[in-house]
Amino acid sequence: MTQDALKKDRIEVVRQFYAKLDQADATLLDLFTEDTEVFFPKFGTAKGKSSLGELGKRFALEIDMIQHIQDKFRFISDGDTLVLEGQMRGVMQNGERWPAPQTGSHHFCSVFEFEDLRIKRLSIYLDPDFNLEDKKRVKNYQQPPKPEDI
Repeated sequence: MTQDALKKDRIEVVRQFYAKLDQADATLLDLFTEDTEVFFPKFGTAKGKSSLGELGKRFALEIDMIQHIQDKFRFISDGDTLVLEGQMRGVMQNGERWPAPQTGSHHFCSVFEFEDLRIKRLSIYLDPDFNLEDKKRVKNYQQPPKPEDI
């Protein structure tokens, strides 16, 4: 398989991962190696497919629905590593939708390391404060309104 073909197939694996994640489809675990390593903010780093299940359970405590906006995905590839920059939206368990209008979008970045066509390592970088409950920090980083928005 050529490098270009392998890159294309790996991008498709990542797209499948997010489609399955959005549908809460447990078969997403089939996309990972048994000894996979996962990192998520506030969760830390864990090994094995069971760690993905545990992370999913914790997500479900807060999030009712999540949607990754695949037409906004941007990929960078280097060897066995694929980096994705993307956007997402969702609904919290209490019914609140996110992102909040004042932020416009909720961005994330994920780094995938592959072994053939299976995900060996996944590091997800995002702000897990989906509905801006961390008011003090949100206020600290919030940009002032633009004159055209007033």
